[in-house]
Amino acid sequence: MKLGVNTGFITKFPFAEGLDWCQRFGVVAVEVSAVGSTNEYCQTKKLLADDGARERWLEAYASRGIELYSFGGHGKPLHPDREIASTYTRDFAAACRLAEKVGVTRMTLVSGLPEGGEGDRVPNWVTHGDAQNFDQVVEWQWQERLLPYWREQGRIASDYGVTLCFEMQICDMVHTPAKLRRLRDEIGPVVACNYDVSHMWVQGIDPFEAIHYLADLIQNAHMKDTLIHQPKCRLHGMFDTTGFDDYRERAWTFAQPGYGHGPQVWQELIATLRFIGYDGILSLEMESDYLEVQEGLEQAARLLGPLVTTQPLGDPWWKILEEAQAKGAASA
Repeated sequence: MKLGVNTGFITKFPFAEGLDWCQRFGVVAVEVSAVGSTNEYCQTKKLLADDGARERWLEAYASRGIELYSFGGHGKPLHPDREIASTYTRDFAAACRLAEKVGVTRMTLVSGLPEGGEGDRVPNWVTHGDAQNFDQVVEWQWQERLLPYWREQGRIASDYGVTLCFEMQICDMVHTPAKLRRLRDEIGPVVACNYDVSHMWVQGIDPFEAIHYLADLIQNAHMKDTLIHQPKCRLHGMFDTTGFDDYRERAWTFAQPGYGHGPQVWQELIATLRFIGYDGILSLEMESDYLEVQEGLEQAARLLGPLVTTQPLGDPWWKILEEAQAKGAASA
């Protein structure tokens, strides 16, 4: 496995300083925010147009032993404001082209959230399927927006050798393991999983059950926690519409690893990922409203760094033991 970071959360550092920070805290791989990016960590348009700039950019990472593991492609691909959606689509294609040029084969992203019907002007996240024919709204969103869009973008990604690793994010069409599995079945092998455990805890989904269910699809992982504020949760429930800017009143907030679930849970989580064969990036993020960004990232790195297993599997312990016993018997 590889301790990593999503570069979107280290842009407070100048480029070289941020990469030096990665070295200092044992980060050996990065999830480079690339769709629509204009910061030094990935100036997508410039890197596509300027071979020299691209070579210098790659050398900045390589000289510090940092792998470009994946590109980040988060945005609003299905937004009913067509200008917002078309801007994303254009930037997505540019990121796919750059990925092919630099040998990156994975993109992390969300599936998006469309309107609930023709003529609507705002996205609509349906969380209940019984009343008001909401189940029909969801199916319309899948058939008229989600599937047509990602069939087309999936073909583009495949042409550039990029696998799309969807995050099961709240307020998104694909927010549960079953919905991600359906998208894979509908679109094909270009669809994979970016596993962010925080969104499992928000929705009451068992994170370990989800890992086993999606074992063959997980190609990227975000390390982010969820802290449930029990007094507020008992008042508002988990479907809390209190704004993120009013985090003191929310039923839950995102947090750094260790703030919502202790080290033992994170050790079990990493062990379970290893158990199902995942050996990729464990990408740090920082979405805690009550911690300073750098301090939060450093706390997460200190907690998770010692838990990351870095060596590939060798012979199992029992085989080594049998061979040692056989050698001992032969020499007796």
